[in-house]
Amino acid sequence: MNNSTWLLSIASLTFFMQSLDTTMLYLAIPSIAEALHQSSLGMGIVVVSYMLTVMILTPVCGWLADTYGYRRIYLLSLGLFTLGSFLCASANTLTGLILARFLQGIGGALMLPVMRVVILKTTLPAEKLSALNKITLLGLGGTLLGPPLSGLLITAFSWRMIFLINIPLCLICFILAKKYMPEQIRSQGRGSFDTIGFMLVVPALLFILLGLLGIGKQYFTSIWVITFFLLAMVLLYSYKNHQDKILEPLFTLSLFRHRTFAVGITSNICVRIFLASIPLVLSLMLQLEFKYSPAGVSIIMLSLAAGSLSARFLLRPALAWCGYRCLLLIATTASATLIYALTLSPLNGSLDSIVVLIFVLGIFTSVLYATMNTLTFSELTDETYNDGNSLLILSQLLSIIISVTLTFALLRYVNYADNARGLENYHVSFLLMSLGLFLCCFIFLRLDKNDGDIFIQRTQK
Repeated sequence: MNNSTWLLSIASLTFFMQSLDTTMLYLAIPSIAEALHQSSLGMGIVVVSYMLTVMILTPVCGWLADTYGYRRIYLLSLGLFTLGSFLCASANTLTGLILARFLQGIGGALMLPVMRVVILKTTLPAEKLSALNKITLLGLGGTLLGPPLSGLLITAFSWRMIFLINIPLCLICFILAKKYMPEQIRSQGRGSFDTIGFMLVVPALLFILLGLLGIGKQYFTSIWVITFFLLAMVLLYSYKNHQDKILEPLFTLSLFRHRTFAVGITSNICVRIFLASIPLVLSLMLQLEFKYSPAGVSIIMLSLAAGSLSARFLLRPALAWCGYRCLLLIATTASATLIYALTLSPLNGSLDSIVVLIFVLGIFTSVLYATMNTLTFSELTDETYNDGNSLLILSQLLSIIISVTLTFALLRYVNYADNARGLENYHVSFLLMSLGLFLCCFIFLRLDKNDGDIFIQRTQK
């Protein structure tokens, strides 16, 4: 294999490892909660702590790699991810696990963005799209393998194994990167880091998270929640004024003048808020209410991943057939309808029916995600891809954090409400997700019929 093939393999394995870690954790939450003597509905911070760290470090990643070299930062990220994974497996308290997840998140924040840029910098222009698609396609193997592997490890060994399995994967990536990743990859003319912008954006994101954690009054009172959100708004407004005054801001908000970019970012946030927690809610419902074993639940999660993988082969012909606007409306409506179907009584306890429904849902949600992502870049140029990509990653992480946090808050709230018991708790969640997705259709109505057609033509060449 030539050097570019090895780099593509490293990037794919990196994506595989991160997606594997996430999908295995969702399935392991009840087991971890029991081992640490915690409530399963109070474990949201374990999921959020990792994503929060990744979100905070996303703006720094590009500057660090350009300043100190991509190989050096990638190897450092592997070391931090390995240490964090080991500490997660060794944790005996919830606090220890959360702190280990923060450390693991530092490594995770740097790994995939660095490898994506390395592929873009070392691949010929005509091969870039194909290379990125291969990374995504092979990385979905982690989502596909995660559920059954997690069920097997938890049943045969312990939940701690879902973190220990990261260590040999990191070692393989480290050896390959040390040998095949060019040391001299570095951008020229990189300006100074926007420290002021970073100090405005990061606290704003933290205040948003604290406000979300206070919903349901589990961690903070209502007055604190309002205060957190107000402080976040003040900081974000201050950043808007700041970025207008400097040449190289942390994020270039002028990109929102492009309709497709604005719709892409807005829809990524809104749609993912209602979709990102589907695997989490399903796993909790099947284990806590239907008493399925982790191995049984893994079959459901496997069907969702299989549907997502199948959709990758349908995206291009579907876009060529009906265009972005029509496909987004179809995929959103279909996803909302399928989620609503999870509340119907004939599905209760029927594993076969849920497997089929979740497989189809996986197809439509994967099409929806991929279509939103590519639409976001359809009007950008080589000079604005980096800024656009950073904003897209940040919006995706923020929406997932909001989704997970609100999901746990909602389940706790309805769990203690007088009019909701047992399975009804999860039906309320699915009903709200379905309604929210239907409302997201109004975002896509802002698109013109021909928006994104340039990108479709590129992918068909």
